[in-house]
Amino acid sequence: MTVPTYDYVIVGSGINGAIAAAQLHADRPEAGILVLEAGRHITSHDGEHLVEADENAMNASYEDLMRRARQIEYVKGAVSMNEIEGDSWATDMTGVFPAAFLGHNFAQFPGASIAWNIGGMGVHWTCATPWPYEHEIPDFLPRDEWDADLETARRHLRTYNGPLVSGDWTNPFTEPMFAALRDAVPSPDPEREFGFMPMAGVAYPDRPFARTGPRDIAPFLFDGSVPNVTLVTGVLTTRVQYENGAVTGILGRDVVTGEETVYTGRNYVIAADALRTPQLLWASGIRPEALGVRLNEHASIDGDVVIDAARFGLTDADIPTAPDGEPFIGSYWSPSIGEARPAHGQLMERDVEGMGHVLGVGWYCSTEIRPENRIEFSDELTDALGMPHMTVHFSYSDADLETIERTKAVQRAAANAIGDFGDRETEVLPAGASLHYTGTVRMGAVDDGTSVCDTDGRVWGFDNLYVVGNGVVPTALTCNATLTGATLTIRIARALAAAI
Repeated sequence: MTVPTYDYVIVGSGINGAIAAAQLHADRPEAGILVLEAGRHITSHDGEHLVEADENAMNASYEDLMRRARQIEYVKGAVSMNEIEGDSWATDMTGVFPAAFLGHNFAQFPGASIAWNIGGMGVHWTCATPWPYEHEIPDFLPRDEWDADLETARRHLRTYNGPLVSGDWTNPFTEPMFAALRDAVPSPDPEREFGFMPMAGVAYPDRPFARTGPRDIAPFLFDGSVPNVTLVTGVLTTRVQYENGAVTGILGRDVVTGEETVYTGRNYVIAADALRTPQLLWASGIRPEALGVRLNEHASIDGDVVIDAARFGLTDADIPTAPDGEPFIGSYWSPSIGEARPAHGQLMERDVEGMGHVLGVGWYCSTEIRPENRIEFSDELTDALGMPHMTVHFSYSDADLETIERTKAVQRAAANAIGDFGDRETEVLPAGASLHYTGTVRMGAVDDGTSVCDTDGRVWGFDNLYVVGNGVVPTALTCNATLTGATLTIRIARALAAAI
């Protein structure tokens, strides 16, 4: 079967697919846009964040996340993960699943997961949207264009900087903790001092923070209110068809019936995430030297400290209560300051049963971009969907290990400013656990074998094939990857709008 031609065919309905659709529709309202999504419904309103969803959907997502946590424990030191007792994946399930559940070998990257649902990881994410700094910003892009695109991305994501609860609700711990942490982890840049974590969403006085999902970015995509924008779900894109550097169609397979359809358009955008985008290109015979190579992820260092109310002149009676359904009292950020401290803190204040009033002191630090860290695709083995089997090769360099130790010292200094953390050894989470992996279809200024696409997101050697998402990010990040990836998506969407 074939279907009518669209101006743009987008694969993936997550954050970056939605941003591409929203920006293209804003710039070219007359354009025909088709978005293909393999996953199924997870909420009653497609594309909404699970915090906005009904309780059953939230519980299902929680179970999926707990399954992923068990998977991380299971695969430590494992060689093969093709059979996992008690856990499985099938096309009729929804949620977040370890990539290993589809039959891949992620023994060296065990925390890596995929979303299998409408809206992708965009209905699950924490919504932290800190921005990159210095070396985290691609130096081959004009800075004025980067800054403008960053602001546009913030608007799409509804980035907000303040307490998670608005109105008369107050937290007496906020300001004294800010002062203590600014002293413990100082910054020479007033704009990079400890403060509120920028979050994607809207704060309310009497309900959970309304986190941004793909539906908030492109509502018309999910409610069908614009006739020339179409979302087709339950269709797995299996091949990109092309001839002489021009894509002629995308082959999609109905995940229930197995029926195959060729979807045709003038321009094609792959927004399938940092794992499945390069997998699709490889399956299609599109294999630039850099495809899947230079996989990067910041190291994640976990920890919790019980907040010592007395040192701030407060008591447990002063601990505020967040609205029902809001898991956090506050969300805070210790920004990196470049090479002097390539470490980013994400600190979450919450009430933990059995522990009390706790500040989560999670820290990310950048790692070296190395070709040794890569995805190996197989031409013989396939995953549960019939797509190329992936084996991830990932390790930390000596320089990475030194940076991790320096970051642990920063974490301890911050935690001891809040409570009794001491000199405890904190846990470096398994690789992949942050879900902030980048570089697998990285952007570059020249086609020198170290990048997959040009500065407009166009795959080298093609006229009408583009990639978007965190996989495009070419730099080593300390911050959460979403806003950086979204900023590049805005840039790419601008090029796409000019392409018709």
